[in-house]
Amino acid sequence: MSPPEGLWAAMDDYRISDNMNDLLLALSRGPVADPPWREFLRLLGGALGADFVTLILRAPRPGDAGLVINSVVLSPSVFDAYNSDFFALDPFVNLPTGEVFTVEEFMAAEDYYSSDYYRQYVAPTGIRHLMGADLGDSQGNSARLRFARLAEHGNFCQAERDLCRTLLPHIQQTLRLQARIARVESERSLFAAAMDRMAMAAFILDRNARIRHSNRAAERLLAERPWLSVDDGQLRLSHRPDQRAFRECLDDVMSAHLRGEPSFIKALRLEGEQAPGVGMLLRPLPLVDAPDGSRNPSVAIFVSDPYQPREAPADLLMTLFGFTRAEANLSLLLANGATLDEACEQLHISRNTGKSHLSAVFSKTGVARQTRLVQLILRSVAQIGD
Repeated sequence: MSPPEGLWAAMDDYRISDNMNDLLLALSRGPVADPPWREFLRLLGGALGADFVTLILRAPRPGDAGLVINSVVLSPSVFDAYNSDFFALDPFVNLPTGEVFTVEEFMAAEDYYSSDYYRQYVAPTGIRHLMGADLGDSQGNSARLRFARLAEHGNFCQAERDLCRTLLPHIQQTLRLQARIARVESERSLFAAAMDRMAMAAFILDRNARIRHSNRAAERLLAERPWLSVDDGQLRLSHRPDQRAFRECLDDVMSAHLRGEPSFIKALRLEGEQAPGVGMLLRPLPLVDAPDGSRNPSVAIFVSDPYQPREAPADLLMTLFGFTRAEANLSLLLANGATLDEACEQLHISRNTGKSHLSAVFSKTGVARQTRLVQLILRSVAQIGD
């Protein structure tokens, strides 16, 4: 059966060259490539006939070298010179968003070529011709693209500027996705760090019950507690009855994940001699709006180890409660289960001095019992301080 008339002609409208296919694939990989963006910038430079391509994701400023990525680094000294000093002299900035300009189109050529920036920084590298584009959107995702050619290669032509302009929306969209991923990762790191400070171990498992992520508290737990281990990527409890109960809970929670019931929760109290009083909470993660896969996050497991010391910077306790440093150090030891005598021994102070510090702590916090003091400290924001 022959194809409908005009089908091949219509398909030609969507056909792209192998070079453009490679360029677009490199763009989609840009944020997660190793190193990020380098391959795309190299291919983009080849498409536009540029000797050097620079992507500025965060512009340098005093005290901040910014985030500047080059397709080719002329030399570390040239790279560092721009990020530390010459960025402040660069006149080829603040271009109208989404447009492509050569230097001569953006400003008077004589002003640029007589500038200290060109004479002191650009000219010694052999670069003569520049083309640039600034990107930005309503969400605040901005970046700069700069293309450079050596003097002997001539200036950028209209066709090259048009191709660059065609690619800008695709680059902007990839930058938007990168920013979104970075924000999610930043938030995840923040909450993971807060759980670390509270000595709460967290494991994220995939659909095969294999560990895909664990926080630092979880890693410490695995390193220091013989009752918990990893076997073929899966958590395992040394006490057999605990392991059977854990697997039953995990199977139930995994089934809830597949049913799309993220509010389903299972709790488990360990009974083994090596882990008395340890609690585990298992809950399914929501089904992600992404291609189905066995490695997608499926179950979160939280482990509270009562024997893991809680951390809180003494400086924060001093700020929050008006403690002296000696009072803050004593309070931290008491919050981690030490008796007054044990705390005094660790701090190398007499019991009378310890009682004096504790009396001052009670006065400043408004509590009258050591148990209430412990609760106050463990529930304060000091625990999530760095």
